[in-house]
Amino acid sequence: MKSKNARRGGMASVQCIFLVGALVGATLFHVWQKVEMARVAGGIDAAHARMGQLRQERAKLLAAVAIKSNPTHVEQIAVEELGMVRPSRQPSSHLAHWGGE
Repeated sequence: MKSKNARRGGMASVQCIFLVGALVGATLFHVWQKVEMARVAGGIDAAHARMGQLRQERAKLLAAVAIKSNPTHVEQIAVEELGMVRPSRQPSSHLAHWGGE
C-alpha cells in the first residue's frame, strides 16, 4: 500500500511542478507581450513625430522651389550673379553676322 501512496504523492508533485511551470511561463509570456507592445507604441509615436518634421521640411522646400522658379527671381539672378543684360528692342548693328565670301 505504501508504494501506491508514494506514487500518488509523486504524481501530485509532478502535476504541481508542471502547473507552477505553466503559470510562470504564461506570466513571462504576458510580460514579454506587454513590453513588446510598449516598444511598438514608442516606435509609432517616434514615426509620427518624424512624419510631422518631414511635412514641415517638405512645405519649406516647395516654397523655396516656387520662389526660385519665379521669373522675376530668375531674372534677378541672371543680372546680378551672371552679369546678363536684357537685349534692346531696336535692332543693333553690333550683332555678329556672316558676310560670306
